Amino acid sequence: MHYLDYNEQIQHRTGDFPLAYYPVDEAHERYRMPMHWHREAELILIRQGKLELYIDNQSVRAEAGDLALIGEGVIHGGEPEDCVYECIVFDAAMLLHLDACKRALKPVMNHSLFVKADVIAGDAPLSAAARSLHDAVSAGVAENEPAVLGALFGVYGALSRRQPLAALSLPAPQISQKAEQLKPALEYIETHYGQQITLETLARLTGLSPKYFCRFFHTIVHRSPIDYVNYYRVECASHFLTATDMTVAEIAQRCGYNDSSFFIKQFRKYKGTTPRRYRQ
Repeated sequence: MHYLDYNEQIQHRTGDFPLAYYPVDEAHERYRMPMHWHREAELILIRQGKLELYIDNQSVRAEAGDLALIGEGVIHGGEPEDCVYECIVFDAAMLLHLDACKRALKPVMNHSLFVKADVIAGDAPLSAAARSLHDAVSAGVAENEPAVLGALFGVYGALSRRQPLAALSLPAPQISQKAEQLKPALEYIETHYGQQITLETLARLTGLSPKYFCRFFHTIVHRSPIDYVNYYRVECASHFLTATDMTVAEIAQRCGYNDSSFFIKQFRKYKGTTPRRYRQ
């Protein structure tokens, strides 16, 4: 799961089946989830521990058994705490080929939803559908495409029967529209993290004053712009440390740090260890 790209370019699919499954634990390269978005919808199942989920400008504390459904194009991320979680990323359009499905499921797909474990446990169809989906994807998407598709229909179908659906919905549509304004700045960080990035440049990309941009950015991302630039650079550096033979000094330069000592200090701040120990 490559969460370093804000606007993810990877294809979430197995063969011609537009769905991919990512089980994530502390050993996973992308255990922490930087803010990002993609064209597909995403369903996140919490298996154990806790995950602080950021969805546009809202934050929810997800725990074992909870389920989150992220709408297409919605900015989201998360900070795990002793967490094991599963991400199912899929093209929602594949569920809407039949008119009957469009009528039943499209209202659900217009929302991002968060469903607590006790709600799922108290809803027999939803609970059964969530278990079926977990069983199908964990057994292998390529080998179980009909079962995966059927279980996905089941989850959406069970959600569509819940009334009022608005009680599970977040964020409000107007918030999502406001968050769109932030995407050019996030894309710029993605493509220029190895270069100098100024607050003025990021603010100009969104059409906001630097002062208001800082408040707006923190509302959506839950970090200041400069803090998030450093956080993002360290996430990129951690990838290079595990996936390449580049030296620490080379990685520091690649990630926008001309001073290796400052890079090590920033790395320790976000990862709790030095780059060398992280690689080991």
